[in-house]
Amino acid sequence: MSRSNAVLTPESQTITSLDCDTDTRLKAITQLGIVEASAEQAFDDLTQLAAQICDAPVALVSVVEKDRQWFKAKVGFTPSETPIDQSVCAHALGSREMLVIPDLMSDPRTMSNPIVTGEPHIRFYAGAPLVTEDGIAIGSLCVIDYKPRPAGLTQKQVSALSKLADQVMAQFALRRALADREDLVAGLSRAHGRAAEERRRLTSMFQAAPSFMALLRGPEHVFDMTNAAYQRMVGGRDVLGRSVREALPDAAEQGFADLLDKVYRTGEVYQVEAALFASQASPEGPVDERYLDFVYQPLEENGEVTGIFVEGYDVTDRVWQIRRQEALSELGERLRDSNEVAGIATIAAEILAGLLGATRAGFGSVDLQNETVFMHPNWCAPGAEPVEGTYRFRDYGSFIDDLVAGRPVLIEDIAVDERTRDSENALAELGIRVLCNLPILEDGKLVMVVFVHHDTARQLSNDDLAFIRQVGDRAQAAIARIQAEKLQKVLNQELSHRLKNTLAMVQAIAGQTLRSVTEKDAVEAFNSRIHALSTAHQILLQENWSAAPIRNVVSGVVKTLNQSDRFALDGPDVVLGARAALSMTLVLHELATNAIKYGALSVEAGSVSIEWCIDHAEEDTFALTWTEQGGPAATEPDGRGGFGSRLIKMGLLGTGSTSINYGTEGLQAEMRAPLSQMQQI
Repeated sequence: MSRSNAVLTPESQTITSLDCDTDTRLKAITQLGIVEASAEQAFDDLTQLAAQICDAPVALVSVVEKDRQWFKAKVGFTPSETPIDQSVCAHALGSREMLVIPDLMSDPRTMSNPIVTGEPHIRFYAGAPLVTEDGIAIGSLCVIDYKPRPAGLTQKQVSALSKLADQVMAQFALRRALADREDLVAGLSRAHGRAAEERRRLTSMFQAAPSFMALLRGPEHVFDMTNAAYQRMVGGRDVLGRSVREALPDAAEQGFADLLDKVYRTGEVYQVEAALFASQASPEGPVDERYLDFVYQPLEENGEVTGIFVEGYDVTDRVWQIRRQEALSELGERLRDSNEVAGIATIAAEILAGLLGATRAGFGSVDLQNETVFMHPNWCAPGAEPVEGTYRFRDYGSFIDDLVAGRPVLIEDIAVDERTRDSENALAELGIRVLCNLPILEDGKLVMVVFVHHDTARQLSNDDLAFIRQVGDRAQAAIARIQAEKLQKVLNQELSHRLKNTLAMVQAIAGQTLRSVTEKDAVEAFNSRIHALSTAHQILLQENWSAAPIRNVVSGVVKTLNQSDRFALDGPDVVLGARAALSMTLVLHELATNAIKYGALSVEAGSVSIEWCIDHAEEDTFALTWTEQGGPAATEPDGRGGFGSRLIKMGLLGTGSTSINYGTEGLQAEMRAPLSQMQQI
């Protein structure tokens, strides 16, 4: 049953000394089949783990009955049970939350408890109740210390102790389920002697079952029954009436017969997931690697093990699907950081070789005019020779035609495929029986080949072929990204050059047009704003005109003033979208211009602090604060103010969320805007 990680302390709640519904609790204990028995490793391990996590000398799995509590598992504690009036765990039954008593001598419920006042003098207690699926507390998993702990447990220890208590209950439930399963299997064994008609009916169901099943008899594990799924799993071999070691020598060599011996000897169930079984139906035949989930269930008659029931599923497809997904995920991560075509080819080769169990893998540079390939140093399995140097494609078949067309080459047996069968000997000399080539194109032209070789024939499944094509597609997409980035860089440089010329022309035209204007300050302000835009443009260009780090934006404005030593910048790393970067540049430029003319930067001792942060109180909000110090008192402009004042009041992105304080120490302005809008490209 799920629980919270909340903790009950003496100050938080008063708890009765014992859960009032004792009969319900005793019934739950009986239903779970919990009995005092010899130590069980699973419970001992959980108790030991609780003691280690909580750094406690004592840990107990306590089951509370009517007049006593007894311990299913214990660490550092001698008694196997205590009377109910000495039980601290009983106090934990009144709530589904953890009970922590930092000092048992100070708590009125426990200060007179004999095991507190006398031996063994326990002083600290923390117990997570053991709660059934029906919400009934039957005991607790607790840790105890011989000295008080005013701070109790850390939150991580509380969480871990609660989860371990859940695992204790899971173990109880598992043992109940296994007991039920054993009853079911025993019933199946007794049904074996029923009437022939009943046996035929059961046999029909047995054969049609989707899981593979077999019934083994005696200490030699002689096959008594197998279903169709089991026969498929072992390659159609005749096994009935024969022992496992005789009928399946490959399984015996891999240790499966030894496991059967152990189950027969101990009577303990053996269960495993995704176990590798290399099935070889004949000594000369191919090896078929399968992955199996299965259980060996001992069968008993009159308390004696007489056989073993085998049941499981072939999960090979699932295992390989997971591996392919993991390989593609790894491929994506590695390709994301690669900026070279050769590096992408190497990564693709390594991923393919690792999943397909190749003999050799690597890449080669193609000279399309001469139809040759230069094989770079490549990865080889133990015992395989590398293939390096220059080779002519046509000496090894006609598959270059597919590569030139951009099609992957997947040849499962070079002796059979029409593209390579006439070149079988040449390929065999290189240790190639299975050939996989992925073309790498640049501007539609074949420039590189990723290759994977096997030295023995094998059949590539449809999933294998799909995986190979996916690797090729992703490698090609990564190369296309590199090419696009190179092109974008060229375009950005050209755009930068043209925009700089345009801004310079605007300034020149403005200079000529406004030459007769008597308000030189306005002309100067116009030119400086153009210069600020040029600075922001340069910063965005470095980031492909999509976004820019805020520190770069702020530093860019400060550097144009030639007074960087009078500014203090502080804030987290935040990436701004292009629109926000331009808006912030103009606003900071106006604030800096005003500070130079009228504010802190107009006097030698003045300085400016620019700080920014992310406010998580509600929706994530970006906040920037401009603070002037050491200058003259700030005064609010008359009327609406000029363009610069209006621009500042409009704030970031023109949202108008600006707070301005005209203080005696200088101007202070705070501007806020939703973070999502600030980062929007």
